Amino acid sequence: MENKNVLTELRDGVLVVTINRNERRNAIDPATAAEMEEILNHAEKDPAVGAILLTGAGERSFCAGEDLAALGENGECLTETEHGFAGITERLCSKPIVCACNGTAVAGGLEIALACDVIVAAEHCRFGLTEVKVGLLATSGGLVRLPKLIPAKIAAEMCLTAKLIDAKRAYEVGLVNYVVPAAGLMDKAMELAALMAANAPISMRLTKQILHMAPHMSEEDGMRMCRYMAWKYVEGTEDAVEGPKAFLEKRKPQWKNR
Repeated sequence: MENKNVLTELRDGVLVVTINRNERRNAIDPATAAEMEEILNHAEKDPAVGAILLTGAGERSFCAGEDLAALGENGECLTETEHGFAGITERLCSKPIVCACNGTAVAGGLEIALACDVIVAAEHCRFGLTEVKVGLLATSGGLVRLPKLIPAKIAAEMCLTAKLIDAKRAYEVGLVNYVVPAAGLMDKAMELAALMAANAPISMRLTKQILHMAPHMSEEDGMRMCRYMAWKYVEGTEDAVEGPKAFLEKRKPQWKNR
């Protein structure tokens, strides 16, 4: 599938999704948001897709957030879809998403990155939630996810000053998983995405769900859910038989997603 504003390419089970508005710093307009929604909806249902890699065109910006030139007549946001801003910020995707942050991720652009499971950043990247500078709010996950991911005081400084932090600082505070030279960004992101895509799809889906729910549960409740719900379900699947069998036979497993 290839669209005007968002490009896709399937590589060895990894769907590479590229926001393709370099001339607008990959900012999201309504058409781009609709394409992202459609692409991610299709990816979740496509058995050929084991993982998703999200990046931006060029090297200047990963995404500048909302395209302010594309607001409604009364200033309303037109980029919210069924699954949030750009089709991703309110999506609990059943498949892992790796963000290959190729440039500055600000405002809604950082919120898109925060909605991914793993972030790999090029050395020149910068990150920030700058909405307060233009009278808006980071309500597509930024104000909720950031203080859960990094120290609360650091999150407060970023949100209230609208200052950007560089990739090194982002790694230090736990915002990104890896910082790499720009030339090696896609290689590192693909390495991680390919590892994820090779794993059992049911196990991956349930692991993501538990990781999402765990911070909101007590340890005892989480352990009960793992043992009596998730594990009981997994052990009755064909993939739970195939995985150990393939391991013992020293071969690649053939997942059935059932």
